[in-house]
Amino acid sequence: MEYKSSEGLLVSKRSEALLNRIYPALVNFPKAEKFALCTEIKQNFYHLIKFIEMANSVKSKRRTYAQEADGHLQTVKVLIRLSKNRKYIGTGFYREIDAELTHINKLLSGFIRSAGK
Repeated sequence: MEYKSSEGLLVSKRSEALLNRIYPALVNFPKAEKFALCTEIKQNFYHLIKFIEMANSVKSKRRTYAQEADGHLQTVKVLIRLSKNRKYIGTGFYREIDAELTHINKLLSGFIRSAGK
């Protein structure tokens, strides 16, 4: 049985839009980081979106998948902060991305809470 939550769809759309916003910045990372940090950021974003979609589609495992998505979101936050600290992205860009990650985190937390009901 397929289940679609408007909360889940919003979290997924916001996450995908943010990945599209970050992608161009990853091109400017040092060559040495292209296959390490850049790959980790992209992979964790892919997993974040994948698990949100799975939570949105499989009602019986909604909470589990949403919590998995949250773990990937927290990892993205750490990796983006590391990118700023290493000066691969500017402080202003970091603040914008961090604000959006925080907003996505709030949406995802609400999604997780609603999954328990």
